[in-house]
Amino acid sequence: MTHEKLQWVPAEFNALEDLATISGLVDGDAYCCLGTTIKAAGSEEAFRRVDYHYVLNAARFAKQSGVTQFSLVTAIGANRDSGILYNRTKGEIEAAIIAMDFPSLNIFRPSLLKGKRAEFRLKEEIGNWLFLLMTPLFHFGLQRYKPVEISKLARALYVSADPEHKTISPRIFESEEIQAY
Repeated sequence: MTHEKLQWVPAEFNALEDLATISGLVDGDAYCCLGTTIKAAGSEEAFRRVDYHYVLNAARFAKQSGVTQFSLVTAIGANRDSGILYNRTKGEIEAAIIAMDFPSLNIFRPSLLKGKRAEFRLKEEIGNWLFLLMTPLFHFGLQRYKPVEISKLARALYVSADPEHKTISPRIFESEEIQAY
């Protein structure tokens, strides 16, 4: 994908903290949609390295390069006080990035994501089928748990970058709001 305003920054996740800042990112937008599962990562420690440390290093790189708007995808249920490692890690990274004080910060908390993936995720497939069966329940206060089409999340990320949509910071987009895009 190419565009005059788009600048891809290839980097090794293990070396983000060593990446030289890029002046072309000053006053720009950065997006971080990085995440994995404990199963894919192979261990809780490896999961945390990806979902916390790599994300934090990407945000630091963006901040040092002068990015003024940072958009982060975490997950529904993100809470640094959670007893569930996945939700706790997502909540901890949100708190760490909020503390970085970007001029504009958007946090997106989608429910289960629907769409094609490079790898097969059995639990997500089962979840998507269960949620399909539960569709009538979404009209009774459970809308926030409805799976989110990846295209809707992408649209929300895109629209939120428009200067007309920059309001409060940090701005948290909950799953049901993402559904509206």
